[in-house]
Amino acid sequence: MAEVNEDLDLGRQEVSGGRLKLVIIIVVSMLVTMGAAGGAWYVLAGGEPMADAKPAAVATLPHVYRALEPALIGNIDGPGRVRFVQVGLVMAARDPKVLAAVDEHTPVIRNDLIMLLSGKTYEQLNTAEGKETTRQEMLETIRSVLEDRTGSPGIESIYFTSFVMQ
Repeated sequence: MAEVNEDLDLGRQEVSGGRLKLVIIIVVSMLVTMGAAGGAWYVLAGGEPMADAKPAAVATLPHVYRALEPALIGNIDGPGRVRFVQVGLVMAARDPKVLAAVDEHTPVIRNDLIMLLSGKTYEQLNTAEGKETTRQEMLETIRSVLEDRTGSPGIESIYFTSFVMQ
């Protein structure tokens, strides 16, 4: 009979040890799940206070495009004679208010862009690198005018829609 009691005690120890392992596994898996859920919430919430959410909303707005009409025309120095350049460009911004500011300050923007183009030579504008450099300079010129007049550069990029030299 003593052997039977010993077997029952061993069975109880195995059952209670198995339950303890099960409880530990459940607790650990719950902690891992809660940690993953908290981490996902932190990442999806941006990890920042809600007061800073407005700039992120502006960055997710789609681009709005505006052509600078009519195309810009300027004189450039070339080998043997004066040449002309005609550039059509489109500006991209995310905030429609920026394009309203562009409309308001178009005379200043056009003046500064024509002066920039007139300072170029045929050799500078005849290469892809020269056109890209000029595009970047034109973008900075537009941003500078808007920064001076409105306090915000606003324009994200510009694109040439035509580029003719004669």
